[in-house]
Amino acid sequence: MMKRIGWIGVLVAAVFMVSGFVGLSPETASAQKRITMKGGQIRGAYNRWTSAYAVYLTKELDGVQVSSESSTGASENVRTVNSGAVELALTFSSETFLGYPGKAHYKKPQKNIRTMTYLFGSVGHLLVPAKSSVKTIYDLKGTTLSMGGPGSGSAKNLTNLVKHLGLWGKFKAVYLGRKSPDAMRNGKIIGYNWHPGLGNAMIRDTATMMKIRFINMDAPARKSGFYKKYPYYGPTVIPAGVYPDVNVDTPTFGTGSVMIANKNVSSDLIYKIMSAIYSEKGRKYIVSAAGKVAKELSIKNGLKLINSPLHAGAVRFWKEKGKKIPANLMP
Repeated sequence: MMKRIGWIGVLVAAVFMVSGFVGLSPETASAQKRITMKGGQIRGAYNRWTSAYAVYLTKELDGVQVSSESSTGASENVRTVNSGAVELALTFSSETFLGYPGKAHYKKPQKNIRTMTYLFGSVGHLLVPAKSSVKTIYDLKGTTLSMGGPGSGSAKNLTNLVKHLGLWGKFKAVYLGRKSPDAMRNGKIIGYNWHPGLGNAMIRDTATMMKIRFINMDAPARKSGFYKKYPYYGPTVIPAGVYPDVNVDTPTFGTGSVMIANKNVSSDLIYKIMSAIYSEKGRKYIVSAAGKVAKELSIKNGLKLINSPLHAGAVRFWKEKGKKIPANLMP
């Protein structure tokens, strides 16, 4: 009888053990940390980066599921990260410079954003048909130009320049985003502005459909003192051969693209994300997904053009890599 009771006890214990393990599954699933990373417009450079990182980080980080979400652009990304609606985003260095203290188009300080790392250079592309009478930025007077997407960093960058040059209001500014190439080809606009990394797919497609020419924006920027007024911009070049049938170098201006996070995201998670994206595997993955421009992602460039406080998890990462953190970048 005792032997029989003993076996019953073992059986009951086994049932409870199995029930316990089965019961853990939904709890484990619900415990998975979900974070959202804001990119840019559909088919744009930012979306390629965030889509790639969503897949990569979900695979590499235990208990973390990352999703990518499109947006109208860099300005929206600063606001949504600041509000806590999303955890991570890509934006321009110019937007963090203005957004954190609440300058220009930001109505209030965006004090909840924290920068993580520089990613790549965002280069100003102002393009017109090759046969266009527009030779300089001043020739835009009386024309219609697509500034980029509505609310985008691309539009804000060019707006800053044309206002500085006294050209604002002397041409019609429209915001057609990814509809800009078709509008230019159909003669509805004189040209369009876009600030991606070099070799952007949309601009390559435009150059394949029709012969294009880029407008020199560096010369007027230098002459007018634009770089002194806006220290987050600097001179750069669109090299010959990057785009089909564009065989001359074009001086222009640009800024940096950076990754930002809400300050309330745990420092441990940000540290793990930084470690994953800067691993050899992570760097190879993003180059394969985003192209050669992703080769700019490096420890050497990590703090380039960063002008607002770093996330605590990023501070830990950069200190381990031997970087000295300036006082103004400390959280």
